[in-house]
Amino acid sequence: MKIERFLLAGCFFLHSFAGMSAPVEANSKIKEVMVYATGAMVNRTVTANLKNGINEVKIPLLTPQLDQQSVQVGVKSSGVTLVSIDYDVEVPNRKQISKEVVTLTKRSALLRDSIDMMIAKSSVLDRERELILKSNNIGGDNGFTAPTLQGIASYVRKDLNDIINQQYDYQKRIQKCQEELTMNEQKMNLFYEKQMAPMSFLSVKLESSHAGNCELDLLYFVENAAWMPFYEARISRNDTKLHLVQKAYVSQATKEKWESVALSLSQNDPGMSNEKPELGKYEIPSGNYVGRNEHRKESGNPFVKVIGVVRDSKGPLKGALITAGEDRKTQSDENGYYELLVPDRSTVKYSFSGYEPATCLVYNCNNVAVKNVNMEVDKSNVVETSISQKYSNYIMQNRVSQVKQGSGALGGSGTMMNIPQMVIRNHVEKTPGLNTIPDDGADHEVMVKDITVDAEYNYYAVPKLSKEVYLVASIPNWKKLDLLDGTVKLFLNNMYMGESFINARQTEDTLNLSIGKDKELAIERKDLRTYSSKNLIRTSDKVEREWMITVKNNKSTSAKITVEDQFPVSTESDIKVVLMDNGGAEVDEVEGRLTWKLQLKPGEKKELKFSYSVKSKNRNITVD
Repeated sequence: MKIERFLLAGCFFLHSFAGMSAPVEANSKIKEVMVYATGAMVNRTVTANLKNGINEVKIPLLTPQLDQQSVQVGVKSSGVTLVSIDYDVEVPNRKQISKEVVTLTKRSALLRDSIDMMIAKSSVLDRERELILKSNNIGGDNGFTAPTLQGIASYVRKDLNDIINQQYDYQKRIQKCQEELTMNEQKMNLFYEKQMAPMSFLSVKLESSHAGNCELDLLYFVENAAWMPFYEARISRNDTKLHLVQKAYVSQATKEKWESVALSLSQNDPGMSNEKPELGKYEIPSGNYVGRNEHRKESGNPFVKVIGVVRDSKGPLKGALITAGEDRKTQSDENGYYELLVPDRSTVKYSFSGYEPATCLVYNCNNVAVKNVNMEVDKSNVVETSISQKYSNYIMQNRVSQVKQGSGALGGSGTMMNIPQMVIRNHVEKTPGLNTIPDDGADHEVMVKDITVDAEYNYYAVPKLSKEVYLVASIPNWKKLDLLDGTVKLFLNNMYMGESFINARQTEDTLNLSIGKDKELAIERKDLRTYSSKNLIRTSDKVEREWMITVKNNKSTSAKITVEDQFPVSTESDIKVVLMDNGGAEVDEVEGRLTWKLQLKPGEKKELKFSYSVKSKNRNITVD
């Protein structure tokens, strides 16, 4: 089946198509993800119901971090032609959240009215209490009899008690309303934060020769994803094979769910520029480079889309004016929401009748800026919602609006070009089965492959540096395994032994993995003799050293052990080094290395002696 593919080379201005019906919304599902050293290529499948003629399909809920220059759409159904693609961002939950905010706003207004009413009634009771307490001349000059005065006191006391009880009740009710009002404010702030979570969407224009379902493939590159290889080396007793399990730590924070997807891992890094560096003229003493190519990858995006909510202490403000320069302006809607496309580094102004105006500077590396504005009568401020994602290339000035058959949008005119035949290594590993990688930025372990290789096991010791004997697995022709740099978790008979490291850039044909220490092999290094002498006039100094290495096999089986030691190497003509006794070792004169390859039977012990002398003129030399 013919697949027609269109590359979205940049970001496009949204536009409307004359005579077209409302866009058809088609949900997509992630089918496969290729993770690079930094970033990932996401492959989605889309099924859209088309009518005969021109159709506009909206694909929503895509990550806001996608690189618009990398977007590709493939048409898998026959009789359907891809015309154009538009890109933009939206806040998908804004309408639903706005309903919740409206409900909370109405409830907050009712609570404020209740609080004001109870405060007013409480103040009336305050005045009534003052009048009662100031009425100290009710009986006039004649006064009252005792029974009458007792009755009046009882009456006043009853009134004061009633007032105190009512005021206490008002205070409790005001406190309760205030707590609910505070809770409402906190909920609204949370809703505003959720409301400002933008997502990308694509508007795909298709021309179909018939009505029916159409299948699309959508691919795009996204940042904030990475992987790192590591290994598990498992060795069993009496097994000459080594089981090398290659795994990977995969992490992503792309604002998308990777659930049950086919996962591939690539060594390539698309974030790096492919332009070869150019050397400039190096001038001294200034140290300047003239005409130097810095080998950078630039995005060159001149615009920023500003979105947010304008509100006061009581809720959203409808009709607030938002401007940037003389030609860019908009107003907030009934929910206080606004969006405005402005040049980067612009000053955005906010104004509303009866409120002090506010300003903010749109200056950051992201191409979507969230600015929530809290306006008050006497002051105003702008609250920036932090966005960790990099919305690269949000608006570009180039646009490809139509793809025609035979236009060569993807492959030129068919002329054979004189391209050298070469292979660039970009190893890709497909992980078995389906994997789920949460959007939390944490490392998640993924199985890659299980390799069984032939290995030779030997013991190595360097007694000058360590009193331990180490088991080492040697893997010949390891380059065929296509391994990468990474740590190796070592298991011997299902017991964790620690970690080693694979250096995939080494040039040796044999890869050595240090498995761990073997306590059944003992090694010791002793100083047998140190001799120093000087001539009578002290113009020369001579030092002689003799060492003995003792190796014993306490195992019940034979063991092959390689022992290494050294003697000094002179770099000065007036210092002479003589290896007097090599103890039967292989000698590397250039490196000053001694190597013994031993085959020890069970319980066998061997002693290795070597000695050397160092003679110098007019120097005091200390040697180990």
